Amino acid sequence: MNAQTYLQAAKTCELHIHLGGSLFTEDLLDLVRDHYQQIDWSFFVDNFAKAYGIRPDPIALFAEAINSPSLEKLKAHYVYGAEDGGSFERFQAKFNMAICVYRHWWAQHGGQEEIWRRIIARHKKEGLRYIEYRSLAPYDHSNPVDFIEFHKRSARVIHEACNDNFEARYLISLPRWAPSECYQLVQRLLDDNEDLISTIVGLDFCHFEEGFPPDSTRAFFQRLRRDNELRPGRALDVAYHVGEVYFDKSLESAVRWCHEAAELGAIRLGHCTALGLDPATAAARQAEAHEREPASERLAQIRYDLNHREALEKFGVPIDVKALEKERQHFIGSPGDEFVQRAYDSERLESIRHRQDYVLSRLAELDVVIETCPTSNLRIGAVPDAQAHPVHRFLASEVKLAIGADDPGIFDCTLADEVDWVHRHSDMDADALHARLGDPYHYRLGRRRAR
Repeated sequence: MNAQTYLQAAKTCELHIHLGGSLFTEDLLDLVRDHYQQIDWSFFVDNFAKAYGIRPDPIALFAEAINSPSLEKLKAHYVYGAEDGGSFERFQAKFNMAICVYRHWWAQHGGQEEIWRRIIARHKKEGLRYIEYRSLAPYDHSNPVDFIEFHKRSARVIHEACNDNFEARYLISLPRWAPSECYQLVQRLLDDNEDLISTIVGLDFCHFEEGFPPDSTRAFFQRLRRDNELRPGRALDVAYHVGEVYFDKSLESAVRWCHEAAELGAIRLGHCTALGLDPATAAARQAEAHEREPASERLAQIRYDLNHREALEKFGVPIDVKALEKERQHFIGSPGDEFVQRAYDSERLESIRHRQDYVLSRLAELDVVIETCPTSNLRIGAVPDAQAHPVHRFLASEVKLAIGADDPGIFDCTLADEVDWVHRHSDMDADALHARLGDPYHYRLGRRRAR
């Protein structure tokens, strides 16, 4: 049996992909070929200038691409490459080119359905057999009618695309700033569209994670748990992007966020770079990286350490209770936006490695799956090279693992490319890697619904 056969399950089951990031450059060009001059590109141009210091001319870029056999210049402004790495702001700036196209189609062509159909057709051609699409609507609870309409249309396109050889499901991405409010709109959508219940299997948290600690979603998870118990036949699972880009906090806090998201109830965690990237490497990515965080985060970390003291100590993390209690008293009553500065030394870095071991162990006990996206982590997560990639730490642990492409159009890579990357850079042959990964179909959302 060859490597392709062994890894077929991983290459045909996609659990971490965003609809909006799935247009390849060729698709984008085809969509705008006849009306790129009428599109309002200001959102892309303004944010690209802010992120890169250059104001591009998209009309000239598309005109050149249409009249040239090469798409390299257009790709340079759309594909997020290794040279762009380490900045979510830059990633979003390039993504905004596609968003301008989406906005034009929504305003001038009646919606997003045709774009989604093209994306799904590409994935069918790639040979994907199961896929969970997720999407963040351009609206939140302040525009409830459009929020519901966007997700209803997206889910219906996905529902209609299914056949005997292709199964697709939909995760509605909730804005981190209003999860409970938008969750109520999701329930309204399900109430009014019972035929889509089988397609809408979960909820997702994505986009910028900095500034939105998992604990801020506690009320949402409590409500979700109650609703799932009341209506098990339409229970919704949660996938949660966390530990992906976290330069606003300490490494300890980034590790804690991954643990907290799982304990709250997320059954799959996206990226979790903070759990697999060596702390010394993480701290070296930027000058004084992770040395400064808000007092509110430091206080939350102290509470966490005191609550998990016994378990952390078993994993080799020293916990000085008296010192932490004294520090906690200092922060109680102080402004939450006050900043704390703490430098790293070899002893602290070693204790963070033990913290990573502890949380990976807890995720395995909780039966939580990590969704690792190799190219995305290298570029957005500022992982310096293949050897440092968190996937190696994940493979060596007992945590369940699924490989995803994330935004394949923006990264110009397919799911098969990502699986091949892991195979190529790990020390496992195809048989061993298949045995370690298993079939990711077993990790799909909605599988535990009452029938």
